[in-house]
Amino acid sequence: MKFTSPSGRKAVALLGGLTLLISCSKETGVAPKEPNNADRNQTSPWTAFVQRVSEGVNSDPLGQYVAKSVQVADGTDRLQRPKMNAEDRSWASIQSLLAATRGPDVPYIQPIEPTCDDYSYCGGGGGGGGGTPTVYSTFTSSEGQSLNGDPFINPDNYILDVELAKSSYASVDAKSGYTKLSADLNKGAGGKFIFLTFTRSSFEQGHSGKWPAQHPLTRIWADSYSSSSDHDAHGTGLDEVWNPTWGSFYLCDLNDGAGGKYIYAHMTKDIQRPAGWQSGTPPKVPIKEVGILSGNSSSIQPPAGWVRDGKDLNEGAGGDFIYLCTKY
Repeated sequence: MKFTSPSGRKAVALLGGLTLLISCSKETGVAPKEPNNADRNQTSPWTAFVQRVSEGVNSDPLGQYVAKSVQVADGTDRLQRPKMNAEDRSWASIQSLLAATRGPDVPYIQPIEPTCDDYSYCGGGGGGGGGTPTVYSTFTSSEGQSLNGDPFINPDNYILDVELAKSSYASVDAKSGYTKLSADLNKGAGGKFIFLTFTRSSFEQGHSGKWPAQHPLTRIWADSYSSSSDHDAHGTGLDEVWNPTWGSFYLCDLNDGAGGKYIYAHMTKDIQRPAGWQSGTPPKVPIKEVGILSGNSSSIQPPAGWVRDGKDLNEGAGGDFIYLCTKY
């Protein structure tokens, strides 16, 4: 696979059907897993295709999905991957989009001809072809988990804090007192394993920012930036979602190792409506549950009663479309 950077750097071939400005291999921490029959029957052939790409067996003709071993180092020119909704995928539409993203002045990673092990389906084109894939989504939430709120401080078991767990290994644990949602926020885009964690306990919070620990969250969302330094908490009464590491707290780029936009998650416990709230998000209402929605189209929606944030957590990095969700 080859790409051309805006500054005309020499293209470098990489494994996994993709090229990157700077790359290095990383351990996944888990052995590749072949989808079981239930997985194949539920969303085949798309899920099987994405799984094979993740394992490095296949490559995506569009270059949207890559092996989990692919890692992009930060740089001045952080390139992006082409991305397409599943319902728009066909061999013709893939070739049309790739043609529009070629050239020395276009900051996109360019794929090569796809590699397909079975020549029956290759993500909507390539190999033996295959038709437009069916739209699918998966949803992981805090419902029914860690209902350990203090009966006097948090009798309704609201979400009191969220943090991020990041590692080169899928087995990374949540901090003590927090529960990990098992949905990789870099799914399909290589990079680090990043997970959202939550707590309903006011006694376990290690970084409450400007907020009293016993106050519930009232909003969680994400914003994208062109550089790691081009971000802040917008408006009054907002805070960052932190990544606790070895006793310290760090900002966490949700596209870490995957390229694309720099994406940071924010939260607030403010009961007032600060500037920048999305229309339809209830003000002054505590969050009861948090969730992660991922799938192969920007049209996917969470279950009834949930609110989906509008920011794709894989913006610019390819992979799945991934969204933060809340329930009030």
